[in-house]
Amino acid sequence: MVIFRRWWNWFISLIKRRPLLMHISYRIRPCMPLSKIQKNFKEMILEPDYSDREQEVFRAMFRQNYGIALENRMKVYRNNIVRGLSDAAMAALPMTRKLVGEAFLEQAMRHYVLQNLPEEGNLTLYGMGFPDFIKEYEPARHLPYLSDFTRLEWAWEAAYYADDDRALDPVLLADISEEKLLHLVFAFRSSFSLLDSVFPLDEIVDFCRADEAEEMHELSNKGAKLMVFRPDLKVEIRKLDESEYKFLKLLQQGQTIERVVVTLLESDPNFNITDLLQKHLRLGTFSDFEMRS
Repeated sequence: MVIFRRWWNWFISLIKRRPLLMHISYRIRPCMPLSKIQKNFKEMILEPDYSDREQEVFRAMFRQNYGIALENRMKVYRNNIVRGLSDAAMAALPMTRKLVGEAFLEQAMRHYVLQNLPEEGNLTLYGMGFPDFIKEYEPARHLPYLSDFTRLEWAWEAAYYADDDRALDPVLLADISEEKLLHLVFAFRSSFSLLDSVFPLDEIVDFCRADEAEEMHELSNKGAKLMVFRPDLKVEIRKLDESEYKFLKLLQQGQTIERVVVTLLESDPNFNITDLLQKHLRLGTFSDFEMRS
């Protein structure tokens, strides 16, 4: 007890000294609610030139006498955040990386990240807005196909991470009369998606998947209609002709078999729905069906 009292008296005498009080008050910084601290920290990281009264108060909370400017300290966080998010999004674009080069994609993705922060903690599909961004990205104006091509890669990524489900068993349709078949509506596998591009995306895929490095040959002026899905463990990209694409698109929109047949026969008198239906039942494109009255 005696020792404690001596220590306490010594401490009280210290804090009564004016120089020490000045020293302590110099280190006490203004406080603000946690939500505002987080908001201002984000602004300081992503918009270093932004400033208002609240931002000035926030900056005053940091010690300035460590020999390293506050802005330089913030660059560490900024670079780590941007690099981490860029790497997460670029992981879904291996073919695009080969197509445009590492440096170009990194620079474009950095601009994308700074304008499009993730809205959830799961970064698996972070970057799905990149195709829309790259379409307006000035340095990519000379690559008009890049937006559609990155959209294709993201469709592949989404298919890979789609929920596991089972393909529709064709046996379930065996006892349905031909008349009732016309009223069927099909549900697609969760990994299924369609892409329609004026650019030959299939040719670009072939180039990117080639083992040997080579210059891209001149692209044809044909567009590409593609189907992306994961029938089992492997994602597939299949090229479709006009009738097959319309067939799947109409079914995807919830049209009945009867409505699909009527619509397609108007543009293609030789359209054969039996062959296409059997083909996609065999591929495992559908997951379920229902009867519409």
